[in-house]
Amino acid sequence: MATASLIWSDLPLHVVDFEGSVQTGVVEYGVVTLYRGEIVSTATRLHAPRSAVPMVDTQCHGLTSKDLSGLTPFESEWDYWVSLRKGGLFVAHNANVEERFLRATWSRPPAVPLFIDSDAMVAEWGPWIDSCRLARIWMPTLGDYKLGSLISLLKLGSKLEDLAAIHCPANRRRFHCALYDALASALLLRALCAVEGRSHLPLTHMVRDSLSAPAADDLMQGELGL
Repeated sequence: MATASLIWSDLPLHVVDFEGSVQTGVVEYGVVTLYRGEIVSTATRLHAPRSAVPMVDTQCHGLTSKDLSGLTPFESEWDYWVSLRKGGLFVAHNANVEERFLRATWSRPPAVPLFIDSDAMVAEWGPWIDSCRLARIWMPTLGDYKLGSLISLLKLGSKLEDLAAIHCPANRRRFHCALYDALASALLLRALCAVEGRSHLPLTHMVRDSLSAPAADDLMQGELGL
């Protein structure tokens, strides 16, 4: 599977989103696994915060310290996140933010396949695929690259609501809820790859373009252009 000519859809891609902050750590994650361009699995979980959840965080993601009381910390999920990375690459909208959350919890995984260079192994969570950077490069005239705006511009809202009704908890079906945002990012990636002959785009091209656009400078989870 690990060849330089691997097509993007030939590898499991784990579209991830985290809710939380530097202060609380990850309090919710959402994962949507794409394979052959289809959603093959989803997962989401709430976690105990490292400290009391500030009101500004609650206003963003809707979770309070009471909602998260008695839960396990995100740090307990090491085996799960390593298993995901061993099986594919991570995707996120503004991937530098998700990568910071992972690296702030565990600086690096054990050796995992690079997937874009023969049999190479790396002790890194990346390379990441960034749906925001891809949209900026591939659709440079849109002007607004917030996740919600892109879902609206590409007319993906109805499909997102249908998927959310199936996969998301009933009270977590809006933007800034982790699995909802991960589903939105997955739909966006599929839409981006469905135009202009990108259905057979090499994975190396996708990773390269994810690195070639400027990263967002926003540091607060509530200001990430979702």
